Amino acid sequence: MPRTLLFSGFDLRAPELPSDARILLPPISLPGLERFSEACERALEEPLSGRPLPDFLKPNVRVAVVVDDPSLPVPPPSKDCRREMLQAVLGVLSNHGVRANRVTVLVANGLSRQWRNTELTELFGLQNTAAYPVQSHDAEAGPSLARVGEEPEGPVEFNRSLVEADLVIHVNVVSMPLMAGLFSIAHGATGYRTVRFLSAPQILVKDDAPYVPGSLYHQVHERVGAYLTRKVPVFQLSAVLNNELWPPALTALLKPDDGLSRPLQMWNALPAAVRHRAARMLKASYRPLAVFAGPPEVVAPRALEAFYRQHELAVDGETQVLVFGLPDLGPSSIGAAQNPVLSANLALGYVANLFTQKPLLKQGGVIIFANPLAPVFDRKAHLPHEDFYEKVLRIERDPLAIHERFEPYFAGRPEFVANYQRRFAFHGAHPLYAWYLTHPARRRAGKIIVAHGDPRACARLGFTPAVDVEDALEKAREFLGEGRPSVSVMELPPPFWVGVR
Repeated sequence: MPRTLLFSGFDLRAPELPSDARILLPPISLPGLERFSEACERALEEPLSGRPLPDFLKPNVRVAVVVDDPSLPVPPPSKDCRREMLQAVLGVLSNHGVRANRVTVLVANGLSRQWRNTELTELFGLQNTAAYPVQSHDAEAGPSLARVGEEPEGPVEFNRSLVEADLVIHVNVVSMPLMAGLFSIAHGATGYRTVRFLSAPQILVKDDAPYVPGSLYHQVHERVGAYLTRKVPVFQLSAVLNNELWPPALTALLKPDDGLSRPLQMWNALPAAVRHRAARMLKASYRPLAVFAGPPEVVAPRALEAFYRQHELAVDGETQVLVFGLPDLGPSSIGAAQNPVLSANLALGYVANLFTQKPLLKQGGVIIFANPLAPVFDRKAHLPHEDFYEKVLRIERDPLAIHERFEPYFAGRPEFVANYQRRFAFHGAHPLYAWYLTHPARRRAGKIIVAHGDPRACARLGFTPAVDVEDALEKAREFLGEGRPSVSVMELPPPFWVGVR
């Protein structure tokens, strides 16, 4: 029997798979750039097209440096390349006489939690944050937002520091194809009233491939981003990372062979609290393999090409059963704990959409993912998620109905707004948007089965629990009415993108 290693929360499993199962492995890691800081400086001086960064600068110019939310990639890299990118940008500003009080450095965190000063210092370095204080975006701070246009669905409001600048510099890490252009700014530096229609379920109910460039979801973000580029010039510095997730010594341990190795069995035997703490301390070894600078519309195609060269895996044909393991670590649980709403979002809103052209899963097929789906919530960071799980999903799962009936309450509840603005919690509407993104995969799949999943949480989310992956495969065969359906297993992490031919 073929075997592979699957995460189930912070457990490791080596299930027995059908003999004809197709195991999809991440592409081989490409080498990273040796002198990345120098490559950034060179890119700023020699952009792909247009004027180099120094040509935009004068002593009195107002500059807004907007940095992508560090919650991606997952797990966090041990050395985040944004530090060197930001240092290169700030070095050019300083060398050309731009005063620090004329520079704003903004993290485009959108409706995700704001970052603590200690976290920002650790991410970007004391030298950068001391000279140029870094602030997180606040989607609810009315005085800090500026309206730049109107869409039929609502106002287009950006962080005021971007709108009132003479130049916006976008420090961008392409963690997914949509992020090669203006997506991150539109998603992370706009007010809630703009985000409300950017991520509206009315878009996602029509979109089978939201993360494919050119999708409806992508188009609305690019359209909103264009309001900013018409107001102020945007200079983009984009890096693409390789997929070297683990150090070689750890990679050698993570081999299923004839089952779980002795060290992995010992890992599973550790108390859950110990494993959770140890797993959250692990850092990825991702390294930048390319860096580009220039206008966003010129940088995006080149960055996307480099991204696909590293992260796209070509496969022949769709599959009836899609299997993957799901660790208890995602972009919304960095510095916090995972919960069932975020696990559903990670499985169906992210992993099930990791394709570049068309879905890997056939219409009416079965998704199987391994995760304990424990109904536990971090009440400091994810209080709205607990309320959404306990009060909304109990009676309603349809995203359109949730959007109309419950979103005004979650977005406007004073406690949620205050927690988001002052207590490093997620926005009240965040769990609703996390659920909306699961809709394309839930619509495509005939059944969703969770191996090792808590039966109560599965019932609440509309999933089918299974004892293990083998039991889930048997349930899938019964549902499809076939003895040997086609099975594809994605061995994650690191994440990779499937190009179905």
